[in-house]
Amino acid sequence: MLGELRSSGWGRMATLAVDAGGCGGALLRIWFNRTYATNSHVIAMLRANPDGRPVHVIGTHTDADSPVLASCDEAYPEPPEDCPAVDYVAWALEFAREHSVDVFIPRLGMADLADARVDFAAQGVSLMCPAGDTVRLFDDKAAAYLAAAKLGLPVPPHHVVTDAAGLRVAYEAVREVAEIVCMKPARATGGDGFRILSTVGPGLAELLGPADEQIPVDWAAAALDAARSAGHDVPPLLVMPFLTGPEVSVDVLADLGGRTLAAVGRRKSRRRGVIVDDLPARRVAETLNLAHAVGYLSNTQVRYWQGPDDLEPRPYLLELNTRMSGGLFQTALAGVNLPWAAVQLALGQDTGTLQPRYDVAFTTVSSFVALGASP
Repeated sequence: MLGELRSSGWGRMATLAVDAGGCGGALLRIWFNRTYATNSHVIAMLRANPDGRPVHVIGTHTDADSPVLASCDEAYPEPPEDCPAVDYVAWALEFAREHSVDVFIPRLGMADLADARVDFAAQGVSLMCPAGDTVRLFDDKAAAYLAAAKLGLPVPPHHVVTDAAGLRVAYEAVREVAEIVCMKPARATGGDGFRILSTVGPGLAELLGPADEQIPVDWAAAALDAARSAGHDVPPLLVMPFLTGPEVSVDVLADLGGRTLAAVGRRKSRRRGVIVDDLPARRVAETLNLAHAVGYLSNTQVRYWQGPDDLEPRPYLLELNTRMSGGLFQTALAGVNLPWAAVQLALGQDTGTLQPRYDVAFTTVSSFVALGASP
């Protein structure tokens, strides 16, 4: 299958010839499966590792135009998106064996791949992700909130709904403690499905301006009614306050037991981002990681909010991602190379002492990635 697809636009095989002697050790073969475009920057960080070790990066994706593939030394197609999990794991095991992978950094199918860790290890492949059950726990935001609450961490008051009646009840309940109500899927990536609910329809300003995340609650209820009437499964939705305080995203490198080795916070306000050591936000991340053995790289997002029983704003959990975040590359401004340290952990090596620096301001800008000659 791979050979056939290479001949139809997947044939970029820019294999680097590297003399491992004198270059920090043997060539290390690292595989990223279907991952975010911004991880092209992470690949650059791995190549610029402080040990000077040569790395050979393999990327797979269903989209031949993924910027990540353009950053890799070898690029291959993946099975189609509707591939059953058991077949995808079998394909991944065969792919890792065929391409002599040393470290596999999965994003797609992490939980099922993690369940096959022993099979990967038998082939000499180090899988850089936590246990499958840990991944599944934090994939479900409702379950994650319950786990965090059991640890005494602040979680937003929330309601899980799947129908219009439940949505309306939840909306009124949340309105008693917050001015703004929002809704999001319990299982989603990034901001997919996030909406602010209102009883007021959009006006002319909203109609003529940029796309707005705000929708009338009646629209959302009608959509749920229509879906259920048509026999569609409605995924669980969280209805909760929109937390109005600053958001802090904490990237954590932890050992296999979830003990923090380095933590770098990122606070954003409009264009400006700042690398911070926000102790209350960091404690949320460290507590969850340790309690649930979230090893390697994870990202915990909190937002400050003063709930009805709070004397002052506190960092409320939004979500914990058991993978490297899309903005992980920004932590390079802290003077540490977290992706490389995570690879060292996967290989059973000592990461040494990591000492991030903080209070660095930054902004981001879009760029382009050359894909080669157009067919």
